[in-house]
Amino acid sequence: MPDRLPPPIALGDVARRGPQRGQAVLTDASAHVDAVLTAVAALDPVALGSALDDAFAAGSVEHVIQLVLMPLLREIGDQWESGRLGVAHEHLASGVLARRLSALALEVEPGTRHTAVLACPPGERHDLVLSCFALLLQREGWRVLLLGADTPTAAIAVTCRQSSADLLVLAGSRPSVFTSRSASMRRLCAQYRTALGGGGARPEVARELGAALLPPDPVQAVDVAARLVREPGPGPASMDVADDSFAGAS
Repeated sequence: MPDRLPPPIALGDVARRGPQRGQAVLTDASAHVDAVLTAVAALDPVALGSALDDAFAAGSVEHVIQLVLMPLLREIGDQWESGRLGVAHEHLASGVLARRLSALALEVEPGTRHTAVLACPPGERHDLVLSCFALLLQREGWRVLLLGADTPTAAIAVTCRQSSADLLVLAGSRPSVFTSRSASMRRLCAQYRTALGGGGARPEVARELGAALLPPDPVQAVDVAARLVREPGPGPASMDVADDSFAGAS
C-alpha cells in the first residue's frame, strides 16, 4: 500500500499557501489561543472579536486555523466536558467563530479547480471544523458547497448530483453519526467519492462505508482531498484510506 499520509507540512510552507502567500509565520500561537479563551470565559464578544483580529493579523488564515482555531476548539470542548465552561460559553464562541469564518469565505473568489460537497450527517450539530476545512479548500481554488450541520442524506445526495461533485466530505464527532444510518451512508459512498472526518470517523467506520479518511491536520487534509480527486476511477474503491481522522468536528 502506498504512503497513507503526505509528509508533515512545515510551518513556512503553510504560510506560503493561499492568497496570503509570503505572510510571516505565526510564532506566538499559544498566546493567541489563551487570549481567545480568556474572552470566551468572560463571555465578552468584543474581546473575542479583538483576539481573533489579532490572530489573523499575525499570520495567514492557514496558520490561524491550524495553530490557533484547532487547538482552541479542542480546549473549549475539554473545558466544557470538565464543567469549567458552560453551554453559553460554547454557544458564544461558536457563533462568533462561525461569523468570522463566513466573512473570510466571502472574501475568496469562487473556485473552479474541483467541486466538493461538505456536510454533517443527520444528528451531527457541530460543524465549525468543517467550516474551517471548507475555507481552506476555497483558498486552494475549490468550489465548495458547505451544507453544514444535521443535513438529511437525501439533501446531500441531491447536492452531489446537481453539482457533479468531485468529492463528498462527511464530518461527525462520534461513530454513531455514520453507523446509525449505515445503509444510506453506504449508498452515498458507493455513488460519490467520499472522505470522512471528525472524531467519529474511525478507520473501521470508513472501511464499513467504503470511504477514505482525512488526516487530523486540516491543511494536510486539503492535500489529501486533492490527491483523492486525482485517483483514477469513479468511486471510492480506488481511494487510499488514511490511519487517522480529520480533527474532531466542533
